[in-house]
Amino acid sequence: MLKTRIGMLALTGMLALASCGSQGPSTVTQPPVNATTVSVNFANPNGYTIVVKDAAGNTVTNLAQVAPGTYTVTFSKGGFKTQTRTYTFVEGQNYNLEVPTLEAISGAFFINDQGQIIEISKADVDNAGSRFVFYAWLENEQSGIYLPNITNFTDPGQPSAGEQDEVAPTNTQNLAAGYVGYKASDGKVYPVIGASVRWDILEQTGSVRFSAADDGGNSGGVTPQYISDNAMTAETFTNRAGNPNNARFPSSLQYPTYNRTGIGTPDTNGFTWTALNHDPKFTTATARVRAVAYVNGTEITKQWLNKTFAPSAKLTISKDPAAQETLVNEAKSFTVTVKNIGQGAATNIKLNDKLMSGNAAAYGITAPANSTPNTTDGFDASFDLAPGESRTFTFPAQASATGVYCDMATITSFVNGAFGVQNPTDLNDSACLTVRAPKLNIIKEFVDAAGNVIADPQTVMANTDASVRVTVSNGGDATATGVVVTDNLNGGASAPYSVSQLPTGTTANANDGFVAPAFDLAAGQTKSFLFKVRASEDGKYCDTASFTSRNAGTGMDDACLIVATPKLNIVKTNTPTDNLFPGRSYTSTIVVSNSGNATATNVAVKDLLGQLTGGTAVVNFGSGSFTVSPAGTTGTVGRSGNEITTVPATVDLPAGGNITVTLTSTIPAGATAGQYCDVASFTSGNAGTGQTTACVTVRAILAEQLQMVDTVDPITVAGTTTVYDGTYLIETTSNESAINNKINFAFGVTNPLQNSGGVFNFSNVRVYFDPTPVRDPQTGTVTSDYTSATAVLLTNGTQYTTNANSGTGQLTLTFTPSFALSAGAALYTRVDAMAPAGVNPDNYNSTVLWQNTGSKSGQLYQQYKSESTTVISK
Repeated sequence: MLKTRIGMLALTGMLALASCGSQGPSTVTQPPVNATTVSVNFANPNGYTIVVKDAAGNTVTNLAQVAPGTYTVTFSKGGFKTQTRTYTFVEGQNYNLEVPTLEAISGAFFINDQGQIIEISKADVDNAGSRFVFYAWLENEQSGIYLPNITNFTDPGQPSAGEQDEVAPTNTQNLAAGYVGYKASDGKVYPVIGASVRWDILEQTGSVRFSAADDGGNSGGVTPQYISDNAMTAETFTNRAGNPNNARFPSSLQYPTYNRTGIGTPDTNGFTWTALNHDPKFTTATARVRAVAYVNGTEITKQWLNKTFAPSAKLTISKDPAAQETLVNEAKSFTVTVKNIGQGAATNIKLNDKLMSGNAAAYGITAPANSTPNTTDGFDASFDLAPGESRTFTFPAQASATGVYCDMATITSFVNGAFGVQNPTDLNDSACLTVRAPKLNIIKEFVDAAGNVIADPQTVMANTDASVRVTVSNGGDATATGVVVTDNLNGGASAPYSVSQLPTGTTANANDGFVAPAFDLAAGQTKSFLFKVRASEDGKYCDTASFTSRNAGTGMDDACLIVATPKLNIVKTNTPTDNLFPGRSYTSTIVVSNSGNATATNVAVKDLLGQLTGGTAVVNFGSGSFTVSPAGTTGTVGRSGNEITTVPATVDLPAGGNITVTLTSTIPAGATAGQYCDVASFTSGNAGTGQTTACVTVRAILAEQLQMVDTVDPITVAGTTTVYDGTYLIETTSNESAINNKINFAFGVTNPLQNSGGVFNFSNVRVYFDPTPVRDPQTGTVTSDYTSATAVLLTNGTQYTTNANSGTGQLTLTFTPSFALSAGAALYTRVDAMAPAGVNPDNYNSTVLWQNTGSKSGQLYQQYKSESTTVISK
């Protein structure tokens, strides 16, 4: 034995070798894992298969955690004797176990239902007659040997006499089969591998010989073939499934294998075979074969086989063509051909032809010569065929209804010489007749430019083209032939009406229509004729399109054109139209009237909000409604972007009717001065389109606000300093900016209307600009000052200049022409002032004059403010 130490602990337990039997696998149940498990390791250098089972026969897979107890362990490998040992494992121990060295098997062996290789003992050979079975046979029939038992480890049983007596076709290689099994004590029969079978031809005619022999894989290949004695003797060996060296069955195109044994592959446990053939110069041959089986040199038993080679008929059948198409009640011919391509005669051949699918009530054939009609819409015939002969049956088939009709010709039976009556299951061929019919339909309809259908009748204005489409479609499953399409005005020619544009490829006829040349129309196809008609006078004009054909009948459809001429006009007025200020509203009135003599359909009225000419500013929409007369119905309007539409979107205006749309719009705050024009328009289903433009004029406006306060009042002579805070606002309603700004201060004057001179000293001039001061959201009042985060301190000499940075009485701020105060902006000034020594205590005024011009209008604007300050003595 080979010893290998694995793991941490030494071997602490090994029990005696048990009997060499083994048990099959059962449902795996892992022993419970607890604190008293043991660990088992096997040293397995030879790659044996090791199966561990507990006392209950359950297979253990996790050897790292095994519950204490008694276990059986089976060691096996192909070509070696299987051993089984028993071990008892004590809790808390770890085991490193030695694997026995298996003994190689010599001679024959059997394989049990666990897949284990079992050696055949001398005792088995000494009792060969009771321990083994051997069967030989040529063909497998319903009674006798039962081949599925071979793989079920059951005795397949003795072949019947018929299975050991067979007739094979001339010039074939006929397989003879053998099986050797071991009868075990459990009643099962296991296949024996490596048993030998000697095959002897005892008697023969026609030079019957062995042509191939099964070597059982013993030689490592398909050679040598164990055939001797002028091919009168062969020796074969029973096979093991999966052995790559198992010899294959013979394969020859000239002498094909004839295998009726029921075994389809040499890779079958316990199976062996040989092949017989004969000299091809003989048309018949016979042989008496003896088969003797041996296990390890001891004979088991014998079997005898009777082999006959005889000429065999071989029939083929074809039905042509396989598929045909025809029209209703038009016949097509089919041909059934039966050939004998074998070497023997076929007699009393029974041919049956019958309908397999399709409407039997509509289908029928004419039975061919030398046959009789049957009740399944076919025929029956009986005949003989010598080798190489053939017989042909030709017949017509037709149906009175569309559909697919398939029938099948079948050889139901024939007599095949020495082989007797044959009932083939695969000698048949089918063919199908597809019966089709055309089905034409014609539709005449008005269409728009995109080909969409317009409801009939269509109404158009006088001298207006209407597009018409005539469509012929074949909804059947066969081609319609000789189709002619014609179009005629009902009642003949009419002076005001005509086809203004003929369909391509047609010619005009005398009835204000056209005629098309004949054409064929395949199943599923359509053909359309697109043309235009017009009338110069109001009225109703109906014409009919029709078709005739050679095989699809006739049909017609008509359409009518109503000619009526509505006439729509649009007028729009705005009130007021000029001198509008931002925030001012005005009313627009749009009237679309129908002065024609027909209803204008689907009239949609729209108004595009007024937009500044040459600019992008748009007026605000307020509200609106509309009235339709004479019905007096009313509606509302909706807005999408800058477009105002009626709701509902369209109305019909009868002759003499009108729709009046009234809209209220507002000039938005800060709207730029200029002319705002909006476009009113209409569209209609049958009266064209139209539009008109109306404008309003928005004048320029600059709304300003000026404030100035003193931060200290009263002040003392030559003492207290006050700060004059000035606030200059442009209201949000303004639509132009203040430019050319100039601010003039007079500090310490006696007249509140005086803006020059003054006795107060001034200094520390600061100017702030805030483009977006904080305003109260309800009143719009500015709530922020020069400290706002958006206010910036302007630079003297950049945005403005002063006449003096400090001095007495007069201060002038002149802003650059590019500096502008736009709508909503604020300007803040802060100037320190004091009453110098020598100024008499009294009540004084400080005044500010703010001058600028409008950026659009150029108009001069002036704002004036006076703030009273009291001077007192120290």
